[in-house]
Amino acid sequence: MLKSTAKLPAPFSVLLPIPPVLKPIRHGNTDHYQITQQVAKAEILPDLKTEIWGYNGIFPGSTIVSRRGRRTVVEHRNELPVPSVVHLHGGRTPHQDDGYPTDLVMPVGRWQGTTMDPHAGTISKGTKTYTYPLDQPAATLWYHDHRMDFTGPAVDRGLAGFHLVHDDEEDQLELPHGDRDIPLMIMDRSFAEDGSLHYPAVDQSYSKRPA
Repeated sequence: MLKSTAKLPAPFSVLLPIPPVLKPIRHGNTDHYQITQQVAKAEILPDLKTEIWGYNGIFPGSTIVSRRGRRTVVEHRNELPVPSVVHLHGGRTPHQDDGYPTDLVMPVGRWQGTTMDPHAGTISKGTKTYTYPLDQPAATLWYHDHRMDFTGPAVDRGLAGFHLVHDDEEDQLELPHGDRDIPLMIMDRSFAEDGSLHYPAVDQSYSKRPA
């Protein structure tokens, strides 16, 4: 267990952050979304700024809300300093969109690091579009980085967000809805004195050596 050296707030003294619901850029028979993976600053601890890797620059990432059987298409743009992969955890997803650890999305622009074995998976330059049929019951899914050897540290830096699937059967259960339907993501983080995330990675750049 890594202890934080930063001053931590007293329990129950900080409001629960609720990620915003992402709006589709267009509708029709499919809901289309765009997400940019980027470096940003976030106030996770009061009065301290923490550098994160965030979906649309926030932590946790924006929430996507879908209906069962309605196809969702998400275009991810990688503006991080390292390759990335996106996996929809718990989703019934076609293999080409599942986010295998070696199906890399290279950063926009030039990349100097290793791509591992280029024959092990697909390599996308700058952006990749993931298609999700969502032919599955209502569920709380989440999307996250899935790059080989670096999933843990990348998620620790902030690459995680909700993808909620609703259906008619769930609607009949009279569960809390609207403002009372609050997604809860439990995370464990350690912070250095300056507010930066403290993770015991061998390579702190997360570019060449496994965590």
